[in-house]
Amino acid sequence: MGMNSSIDRFIPVNLARRDDDAIQRIISTSLFFFTLLAFVLGLMTLLLYDNIGAWFTISADMVGTAGVLVLIVGSSFVLAMPLQVSSALLCGLQRYDILNLTEFSMLLLRTLLLVILLGQGYGLLTIGLVYGTGEILVKFVQFAFMKKLLPDVSISIRSIDFKLLKEMLAYGINTCLYRTGSLLILKATDLVIAVYIGTAEVSQFAVAIAGILLLSQLLRAFATAIKPAVSDLDARDEHSRVREISFLMQKYSLLLIIPAACFLIVMGREFLLVWVGEKFQDPSVVNSLGIVLAILTVGHCLRLAQYSNFLVLVGKGDHKLFGLLTIVTGLLCISASIVSVKVFDLGLLGIAWSNSVPMALMSGILLPIYFNMKMKISMRDTIVRIWWPALLGSMPTVILISIWKYFNSPTSWMSITAVVIFSILMTCISAWCFSLTSRERERLHKSLKFRWGRTPSLNPGETPLAFREE
Repeated sequence: MGMNSSIDRFIPVNLARRDDDAIQRIISTSLFFFTLLAFVLGLMTLLLYDNIGAWFTISADMVGTAGVLVLIVGSSFVLAMPLQVSSALLCGLQRYDILNLTEFSMLLLRTLLLVILLGQGYGLLTIGLVYGTGEILVKFVQFAFMKKLLPDVSISIRSIDFKLLKEMLAYGINTCLYRTGSLLILKATDLVIAVYIGTAEVSQFAVAIAGILLLSQLLRAFATAIKPAVSDLDARDEHSRVREISFLMQKYSLLLIIPAACFLIVMGREFLLVWVGEKFQDPSVVNSLGIVLAILTVGHCLRLAQYSNFLVLVGKGDHKLFGLLTIVTGLLCISASIVSVKVFDLGLLGIAWSNSVPMALMSGILLPIYFNMKMKISMRDTIVRIWWPALLGSMPTVILISIWKYFNSPTSWMSITAVVIFSILMTCISAWCFSLTSRERERLHKSLKFRWGRTPSLNPGETPLAFREE
């Protein structure tokens, strides 16, 4: 609903003002909103549990398991939802170190547990329990950090401010539109596949798109911190520095996206064979999933290339049309997917094209034009300051991956890992040499030196200044 985005904006403003009462009202009001949302989510969980067999194409012997899984995951989200305010507040306090540390630690622990438990023969219900429990635990840990960061701020019913809630929702609704559009693009396709093809194909599609989802999460973690920086600079009318941030962040995002896209397109089939090749008796299934992955990679990577631009506009409060266009993209993906499956019977390949083409049109043409108009950026600046240095820094890695595929196609996890490690090293070296200006290299060196040499402080009063200096 955009509440996280609102907290991320309202908290820094009131920290700078040292207005503890306003912070208390923001936290209490947000907690009330998330608790209400948890109640609605609980009702939706019960409704889905009662109709799981009627709404989805599931074999009769799996309907019971699917229903229990819905209850497990739904209940976990109901319990974790009120604590969502803690992660949003950590973003508002600009403590991304704590936020990422807790989430990454839980991701590693959850992955380790799943590898062990699934290796012992446990199944879907175990996955649901591990995932749900992990979500609850990480929110509790983040809540504890929140209380430590703001020891003097209490939560009370009297601090719930409905006028403030209206203001926060008014700001957050545009972010909600973007998140909803992204959710439609990433997850609504699963519903289409389940309804019109079958649940087995949902699993196959999930396998094909898993690498893209991982790339999305990495990029989101990498770029999220620019939003409060843009808000701070925009409030001080330093528009030239906002433009500079937009140039730099999109260039750095492309340095992550282009090599990753090359790997998924060139070596996607090999990656899938190593990962799930033994799970499919028919080798043609993995071959077709490799094609699906390549098609989806093009559309999704064009979409991800616009993520930093979205954050810049969110920081400026000019992201309404961006959210609307993302919603339109999601609806086009769903509509085209239904037509491709129900009318033309094209299967997962039709689903892949139905997703990739709308994303390519919107994110490759319309959204860049809109962003450049809002930021008053010329096409020449876009090419010279973003795309050309990003391509120079990525091209050695693209060549490395292509040559590796031709002469020594990976056939094991060890060889896949080697490709990834050498690709990362090559990208870092080539980006340093060909993509970064001397000023950027100097800034990065000072930033890393400052980060390693400082002692982290939990004093919230120092946060805005420390963030601004960095």
